[in-house]
Amino acid sequence: MTVTAAVPSVADLIAEATVAATPVASAALVPVDEVDRVAGTLGRAVGHLLSLQDDAGWWKGDLETNTTMDSEDLMLRHWLGIWDPKQAELTARFIRPQQNPDGSWPIYHGGPGDLAATVESYIALRMVGDSPDAPHMRAAAAWARARGGVPATRVFTRIWLALFGWWRWEDLPVLPPELMFVPAKMPLSIYRFASWGRQTIVAIMVLMAHRPTGIPPFSIQELFPEPEAPAGRRRGRRPAATDPRDVLLEDLFAGSAPAGAAAPGGALVPAAPAPAPPPPGPKAASH
Repeated sequence: MTVTAAVPSVADLIAEATVAATPVASAALVPVDEVDRVAGTLGRAVGHLLSLQDDAGWWKGDLETNTTMDSEDLMLRHWLGIWDPKQAELTARFIRPQQNPDGSWPIYHGGPGDLAATVESYIALRMVGDSPDAPHMRAAAAWARARGGVPATRVFTRIWLALFGWWRWEDLPVLPPELMFVPAKMPLSIYRFASWGRQTIVAIMVLMAHRPTGIPPFSIQELFPEPEAPAGRRRGRRPAATDPRDVLLEDLFAGSAPAGAAAPGGALVPAAPAPAPPPPGPKAASH
């Protein structure tokens, strides 16, 4: 971007600030070469930032976060049946190097292991094709089991697992969608939350109202502290629906597959559109 207005140099700004902040008697104590060195460093930094600026005046930068975002993206793509192996492998290449030496994944750079991040990253890599017997996967599973495994993870993680049938919806806290009707002035109103919080809470309300559950693409028994599936935890085939909401769910997601069956990506098959009614027959001749 071309700058037409006269802009003071970095050296001039530093010199001006130095004179303003330093008594005249001690100004000579600041070595000239030190001022030049600082001015050169700042000048290179400013030049680098200006080189990254768009002609329209804005800057673009990476929004870095922990591996839960990338892991959940892979789980969502798998569940929706929009899995792209090449894209998934690129994501896995980002997740793998973030693993700590003890097998865990942190939630910030250089931080200690986090149970939810470790479980989600492990499952995402299993979806990509990493073997549970691979050294980095065995280390992750052992680290998670030692800290309580899946039952000790955060609610958000267990909601993701419920989508795949690895956790029971009945064992999760309930957020009824009727909370969206709470007036804005009430403490529990969704409008009391930040924008990112609202979009998360509303989505969870919808999920908990319908409780969609796919068939697990593989077992994650190695992430549970017990050798067998604990009571109340869903591991294998989905049991027959007894809750009215589950029955309604099966009616909505019936289609060509049996109730509760999953699409190739792991998601429930949406209901097929109802066939068009037959055209009316010819009217009987009046006599």
